[in-house]
Amino acid sequence: MNQITIIGGGAAGIGVGIMLQQLGCQQFQILEQGEVGESFRNWPKETRFITPSFTSNGFGMPDLNAVSMETSPAYTLGNEHLSGQQFADYLKLLAETYTLPVTERTKVGAITTNAAGGYIVETDHGAIESKYLIMAVGQFAFPKLTDHPENVIHYQQVQSWQDLPGETQIVIGGNESGVDAAINLATMGHKVLMITESTGLNAASPDPSIRLAPYTRRRFLDLSPAVADRITLQQNATLKTVTSDSPSQYQLWFTDNRTITSPYKPILCTGFNPGPLKLWPELFESVNHEIKLSDVDESTRAKNVFVVGPDVRHQDAIFCYIYKFRQRFGVVVNEIAKRENWDIGDFVTVNRANSFYLDDCATCDVACDC
Repeated sequence: MNQITIIGGGAAGIGVGIMLQQLGCQQFQILEQGEVGESFRNWPKETRFITPSFTSNGFGMPDLNAVSMETSPAYTLGNEHLSGQQFADYLKLLAETYTLPVTERTKVGAITTNAAGGYIVETDHGAIESKYLIMAVGQFAFPKLTDHPENVIHYQQVQSWQDLPGETQIVIGGNESGVDAAINLATMGHKVLMITESTGLNAASPDPSIRLAPYTRRRFLDLSPAVADRITLQQNATLKTVTSDSPSQYQLWFTDNRTITSPYKPILCTGFNPGPLKLWPELFESVNHEIKLSDVDESTRAKNVFVVGPDVRHQDAIFCYIYKFRQRFGVVVNEIAKRENWDIGDFVTVNRANSFYLDDCATCDVACDC
C-alpha cells in the first residue's frame, strides 16, 4: 500500500510531489489520467499566463509560476508570459529531473474506504490502496456550462480562436477568459459582443483573482482603434440558457427576459467547477458550490483526504493562481508529517521564507495603499 497518492499531474500535483521527494518520502505516487501537464496542453493555442515569469530566485523571490523554489519557468523557457504548452513542458521536465513516481494515462474512478481506514482507489489499471489522498485535479477539465451544453462553446473547448467561423461572435463573461477571448477574436477580424454581469475591468478590489490582471487590462486598453471598435461590451446581463431551433439558429435567454438570436454558438467564459467535488462528491462537503476544507486543507467529511490547487478557499482568500496555491503545499505536507512523526527539520521556516508556506490567511486581504 502506498502511503500517499496524489491524484493529478499538473502544477499542484507535481509541486507537492517535489516537496515529498525532498523530505525523503519514498511511499507516494502521482496518478495522471493523461500526460503530465495535460490541462495546460489543452489550453487554447493563443492563451498565455497572465502572471509574469521572472528569474528572481537568487534574490529571495521564486518565479511566480514556479512550483518548486529551486526552479524558474522563465529561466528554463526564456519567456515571460508562457503558453500552456510551454508550462506543460516545464512540468514534464520537473517530473523527470526530480524522478517523481508519476504514472501517466491512468484514469481514477471510484474511491472507497478499506478496513484499515485508508482508501481503495479504482483505476483503469487496477485498484490501489492508500492511507492519504491528495486531490490535485484542478478545474480546467470541469467547465461551468448551461443546461443545454450542446448549444454553447466553452473557453475550455477552444483549441485555437482561428477555428471559430463567422463574422460576429457573442462572448459571455467579462473577466480574464472573457476579455482574452474578445481580444483574440477581434484581433482576428471578428465583431464581438461581450455580455457579462460585471467585469474585472472596473473592479476596485486589489485581489488579482477579482480585478483584471494588468497584463490583460493593458492588452485590452492598448488595442488599436480599428480592433477596439469591433468589441461591444454590455454589462448587468445574466445568461439563463441557450436554445436552438436549427444548426444555425441559437437563442440566448437572459434573466431580464431579453433574447438574442445568433447564427453561431455563444462562447461561454463563465469559469470552472471544483474538480474533486465533481468527481467524488461523497468525499466532500460543499458551501455555495465550493469545497469546504479544514484549516489544513483537509476534507471536512473524509479523514486524510486533502485538496491542493485552485479549489482551495479560506475566508475571503481565493488561491486560484500558482503563486497563491503553492503557498498551501507546505501546509498539507507539514500536516501529514506531523501525523506520521516525520523529522522534517526547518521545513516550515524555509518554505515560509520562500513563499511556499502560508498558514495565516487573514493577511491575504490586506488592501494596497496605492
